[in-house]
Amino acid sequence: MFDFYHRVLGCAIDEPRDDHVNRFGGALTHLRAGSCFIDLMAYDTAHLTEEGCEAVVRMHAGGEGLDSGKRIADVNMSPATSTLDHLCLRIDPFDKQRLLDYFDEENVDIIKRSTAGDARLGADGVGPSVYLRDPEGNVVELKGSPIRDSEIESVQVEKPSRMPNERVQKSRVNANAIVDSPNNKTATAKNSNTSGVPVSPCIRICRYNSAFYDGQVCIGCFREAYEIGMWQSMTSQQKSMTLLDAIDRCLDDDCSMGGIFDGAITMEELKQQFVYWSDLADSK
Repeated sequence: MFDFYHRVLGCAIDEPRDDHVNRFGGALTHLRAGSCFIDLMAYDTAHLTEEGCEAVVRMHAGGEGLDSGKRIADVNMSPATSTLDHLCLRIDPFDKQRLLDYFDEENVDIIKRSTAGDARLGADGVGPSVYLRDPEGNVVELKGSPIRDSEIESVQVEKPSRMPNERVQKSRVNANAIVDSPNNKTATAKNSNTSGVPVSPCIRICRYNSAFYDGQVCIGCFREAYEIGMWQSMTSQQKSMTLLDAIDRCLDDDCSMGGIFDGAITMEELKQQFVYWSDLADSK
């Protein structure tokens, strides 16, 4: 584990070295990953001194310690029983092919090579990721810089061009008519938050609802047809055109179940969201 995180991944050792490596009789080592420490606890009794064995028993699980009567050898360190999904490390620059070639040379287990470098949501936005397994089987995500608006713009450039202007205008007129109709005033009030942003009506993927996307869009309606992971990096105009695309596909499919698209959202609600983002784009 020390070799993997220090030599292979490049985590540094702060000076003085003796204050950070094999502390407490070999029990604890601190490795620096950017502004954070990765602490490695040793459970190999051949590596530990008597002091180290006592320290591990005392410091196990963040200081909770081993249960009375248990020994170090009784600890099950299998990833299959761990509650940790994965550890994420931010790296920059991110060169997918160089990373893959390097880890191949080091015989590192690369998870889902076919999706390596795909854009995924992270703390700083949507960006590329490569997933690995460390020697104990734990999953480590290496995260690149978030995709910038200029890159998203180049990806999106073809989508609006496929839609004739008259169709855009027609859909917008219909959307306004629905929002302003007397029969829809209750639904409009119910599906908006205090700031006026249309609230996501999607209940199919509830954990991504308003708390995650801030009530701005339903992702159940076109998740499979469009990579919604880019949503937070889109401009208002791009968001409105993406919603319009979902509306148009619903019209093309002639939805027969009361105007519900893909079992998650009504066309009226899609159009409310389209009007909101379109108006926001026009105001800028």
